[in-house]
Amino acid sequence: MTALTQTVLFGLATGAVISLSAVGLSLSYGVTRFINFSYGELLTFGAYLTFVVVSFGVSLPLAAVVGMLVVGVIGVLLARVLFDPILHRGFLALLVTSVGLAFVLQNVVRMGFGSSPIRFPLPPMRPWRLGELIIPKVPVLVIAIALVTMLAVHLLLRYTRIGKMMRATSDNAPLARASGILTGRVLAVTWFLSAAIASLGGVLLGMTQLSLQPVMGWSFLLVVFAAVLLGGIGNPYGAMLGALIVGLGIELGAAYIAPDYGHAFAFLLLVLVLLVRPSGLLKGSF
Repeated sequence: MTALTQTVLFGLATGAVISLSAVGLSLSYGVTRFINFSYGELLTFGAYLTFVVVSFGVSLPLAAVVGMLVVGVIGVLLARVLFDPILHRGFLALLVTSVGLAFVLQNVVRMGFGSSPIRFPLPPMRPWRLGELIIPKVPVLVIAIALVTMLAVHLLLRYTRIGKMMRATSDNAPLARASGILTGRVLAVTWFLSAAIASLGGVLLGMTQLSLQPVMGWSFLLVVFAAVLLGGIGNPYGAMLGALIVGLGIELGAAYIAPDYGHAFAFLLLVLVLLVRPSGLLKGSF
């Protein structure tokens, strides 16, 4: 592969991981109007839990599914205990609670696995060869998994009963409640989906980075926020578009400007776009 083609491929893979993670964050914000700063730790939990399940001899795909289910349940329990009771108390209470929870979860991982990086259990994969063209499998698989998952989210939001209830709750929660929608159940489903998607995002992040660290989710959260803001906060489809731009910006900036300034280049793009469109590329709603 040429250097540019390889850079674009890895940029698309990075964008796919950011996009998937941003969709999960946008889902929860779209229904609750609350930015969950502990979301990054759910990515970390998903990656480490998948690592643990694989260590028992389970295949990586099945371990990832188990991680999604378990982290999804954890997300619902944390929300029920910590977030739902204070949703009416405003942004500051939710902000402090979610940041505090992030540090608690981060240290739980550190106590269980230590602070040193550990290798993600990705089996060796030979690249595909098409004549003289060599295509690495990992970024292609990451892109494919992310696209399939985001398509599933799209179909759920547009064509299922629970998806329509989520959209109604997002548009006007009091009216949805008056119309007979069980908004409490919608919140629970939203928390579960958001956490499960975060878990899968953590697995894909581990596949691209090949190592796990307790702070990986917290560090990655800033990039996810950039994608969400760029695309239009609360809009999963805008998050996908914003993530694609941020991912390509990171890889192209690292390859052609300076390896240490890839993220800076991506955030420069974010600032330039927001100067023209302060609300993001797409309107912030489902």
